[in-house]
Amino acid sequence: MMSTAAATGPAPGSASNRPTSDATESARRTTRQSFRVAAVFSDGMVLQRDRPVVVFGTGIPDTGITVGIDGKRAETTIGADGAWAVTLPAMPAGGPHTLQVADSEERIAYRDVLVGEVWLASGQSNMELELRNSLRPADAIAGSRDPLLRFYNTPKTGELDAAAENVSCWRSAAPDTVGTVSAVAYYAARRLRDELGDVPVGVIDCYVGGTSVTCWMSGENLSRSEAGRGYLDRYHAQIAGKSDTECRAMFADWQARSDAWNAAVASARAADPDITQAAIDKRLGPCPWPPPMTPFSQFRPTGPFMAMLRRVAPFVVRGCLWYQGEEDEAYCDDYRHLLGDMIAEWRRLWSDGALPFLIVQLPRWSDRAADESGVPPNHWPQIRAAQRNAADTIPDVYLVPIIDCGEYDNIHPLDKRTVGERLAAVALRRVYGREGMATDGPVLDSVEPREDGSLVIRLSHAEGLHFGHYNGDELGTDIAAPLGEPTGDPLYRNADGSGFELSCGDGRWTPAAARIDGSQVQVDASGVPAPKLVRYAWKPWGPAPLFNDVAGVRLPAEPFCRPVDARDAVHEGL
Repeated sequence: MMSTAAATGPAPGSASNRPTSDATESARRTTRQSFRVAAVFSDGMVLQRDRPVVVFGTGIPDTGITVGIDGKRAETTIGADGAWAVTLPAMPAGGPHTLQVADSEERIAYRDVLVGEVWLASGQSNMELELRNSLRPADAIAGSRDPLLRFYNTPKTGELDAAAENVSCWRSAAPDTVGTVSAVAYYAARRLRDELGDVPVGVIDCYVGGTSVTCWMSGENLSRSEAGRGYLDRYHAQIAGKSDTECRAMFADWQARSDAWNAAVASARAADPDITQAAIDKRLGPCPWPPPMTPFSQFRPTGPFMAMLRRVAPFVVRGCLWYQGEEDEAYCDDYRHLLGDMIAEWRRLWSDGALPFLIVQLPRWSDRAADESGVPPNHWPQIRAAQRNAADTIPDVYLVPIIDCGEYDNIHPLDKRTVGERLAAVALRRVYGREGMATDGPVLDSVEPREDGSLVIRLSHAEGLHFGHYNGDELGTDIAAPLGEPTGDPLYRNADGSGFELSCGDGRWTPAAARIDGSQVQVDASGVPAPKLVRYAWKPWGPAPLFNDVAGVRLPAEPFCRPVDARDAVHEGL
């Protein structure tokens, strides 16, 4: 999936980037004779509260390292492989502290260190989409100043980039810093700050637009499964016979065209904040995509895993926010397996078998040109189903449905506030144990055929069940009110607008009218005698108007596809 406009950070040596040092210290990240600390450690960092703190880096084997903070100390010796790590005792929320790392000759002091809640935000371009490019960002950016809310943006790369790491740093939320952070991560962290009181919140942004789930996995992990080997084989076929010089020339050419396109998009949005993606594409042409595959590309399998994720792990975090799946729809049958393997590998990296994963389920989307030309629809329903299955079958994995938040003909829906705040709500409920937090939309419990030929769909989390706002075509209406007021009868939708479809099992689907009765929905089956299958919102783009209402919080019903008879299996590819 195409990347959004490139992020920019503070210039090297700027006030927000300059390390603090004293006369006995050399610069924070100069090439040292004996040791280096991982780039994710910097002035202004946030460490995870109530968990042992792991500090790590590299250096000359057999060098002794001492790490200390707030009177707590730990020592180690750099191993034969040049890596070192020490673990400090857990600390409560608070600060500022000073973290010191030293050997017998050199010392680094990291100042203004806070202890609070730390989350890793990862995935592809819908996680990457910057706050400044999201829906109506001006007020959010203007009101962002908060010294207890901080972000670290991992340099986006497919190969180690020491220069980028040297200027990377933690930054406090402020109008001149938050514009280039993930909009989803910002809104999630903002709500956590509001709900957790005086507890600092830090986010490690670690994402790259256009990346497959396999980009965030090791080669060893991928080679263990047929699904992973398929991605590796396709990658090797793409780079076969190309020299390093040729690959770098191809990538440089693509990068120049991509940067020019992104700059033109940024200018268009600055001139007209309400411009649609369709208008941008018409004016500027499509985004230069896909990029050429190379052995150093951030879009290759294992690239960001090695060059980004391994550079921040095992910096202790509370959990992971994951928004990805779009790039894998062509191989949707493999996604569930790979997603589970990725989660297991990350948990091994962090030595935390219960590390929480909050997965954003893909929203509605369809490419207008493909849709109008009759090209077969994408496989986003299957990716959504894989994400739901992961949440159902892997402990400490939670789903955040956003089927109501998509935009027709824009793969990057701009309403990221809804997504981020739902992520935060799920974190507050499932990770922090906050009771009374509305996090669950209506979920299918059972399907019951009636003698009159209709089907009764029973749902859990169905308080205040109603048909809400749905506009299946116009971008502006959907953006302005993704959860807007219902139109017409809130308890009835005709066949074209209900989102429900029926099939007798022959592969054809017929839309069906539906009426709400308390916590259940009665689906009219007159158009399909003796239906065998029923589905709701099981399209890349289509009606998804069913909501609950819990104390004024309205959440969408999840897509589903189920047999009418529970003894039947759901057919593959539905």
